[in-house]
Amino acid sequence: MEQQVNWHEYWSRPGTPGFHEEKVNKYLGKYLQRFDLKPDDEIFVPLCGKAVDMAWLAQRGFKVVGVELSEKAVRAFFDESGFDFELEQYASFKLFRSPQVTIYNGNFIHLAALELANCKLVYDRASMVAIEAQNRASYCRHMMAIVPPATPMLVIVLEYEQQAMTGPPFSVPVDEVESYYADNYRLVELESEELIEKEPRWRSRGLESFRDSALMLLPKIRPTRQPGV
Repeated sequence: MEQQVNWHEYWSRPGTPGFHEEKVNKYLGKYLQRFDLKPDDEIFVPLCGKAVDMAWLAQRGFKVVGVELSEKAVRAFFDESGFDFELEQYASFKLFRSPQVTIYNGNFIHLAALELANCKLVYDRASMVAIEAQNRASYCRHMMAIVPPATPMLVIVLEYEQQAMTGPPFSVPVDEVESYYADNYRLVELESEELIEKEPRWRSRGLESFRDSALMLLPKIRPTRQPGV
């Protein structure tokens, strides 16, 4: 993937990126149970930033594995969550490891299947919407190459008029997600909501609509425990 957004610079700006959420994502809390996970199951959070969702998942007994390019974001996560960690060098990554959460600090494209061999769910809340359009197909190909083939996904995307506002976050229509994953996954649209009235900051940037959608991607290779539909 040819990266264009400078994420090191992005995380160095005052405040935090505009699509970082200060509380647990509404769709994660509502739909996680649909995936029939067990204690200690491993959840992969790509391009995780400092997402509070990771701490929430860890507090509920899951193992969380993230990957994030910005070291500043990774350190902010551990500072804000209060989790102790050990730091080591692992291949091309700085590896931040705690009993609950492990984050590979480096480029997603260098992550291999070995690191995700125990993954039971991919939770993509702010990853695909952070990828430029020309890179999304290769992102999805790499995702399918590194997660076990029976791994379901919970994917959150945003949709708006891309010409009216530059990302990130970028507009990613639901049918675009389906086009990338159709060979290996069946897409179920769980919920979609118009946010333009709830979050007027997007209207102030020239948008007439700003919609988020929660998608469940079910592998066509059936896992031992099939998530409920």
